[in-house]
Amino acid sequence: MSEEHIKVLLAKKKIDVHGRGSKLIARELRDAGMEVVYFRFGVAEEIAEAALQEDVDVVAVSIMTSGQMQIARELVPALKKRGMDQVLVIMGGIIPEVDFEPLRELGVHRSFPPGLPGGVVADYIRENAGTVTLV
Repeated sequence: MSEEHIKVLLAKKKIDVHGRGSKLIARELRDAGMEVVYFRFGVAEEIAEAALQEDVDVVAVSIMTSGQMQIARELVPALKKRGMDQVLVIMGGIIPEVDFEPLRELGVHRSFPPGLPGGVVADYIRENAGTVTLV
């Protein structure tokens, strides 16, 4: 999907009101030629509904205050329930590396630690959007 238009929903879980990291990644993805819908924050059902309404290729969830496992447990089924089983789901932020594999098992395609250059995330999205299915 590298040459096609890629649309990304960037969200945070409810009560996770951080903003700096997610705004930085939003700008990096925009500068990489992607359309970014900045959702601010919501519960998994709200994020999935926004993803459906915006017809996105990627759902990116920024995490700072924990709760990544619960969001993944709820978000992936909510996306599948809406027929969005080919959307790329990624997470980033303050996520312990020990959670990366369990998140993958829940259907999150990749988790990113803080501090990576935004180009790393953009490259991953370009290489994988449109090629995945939710498990």
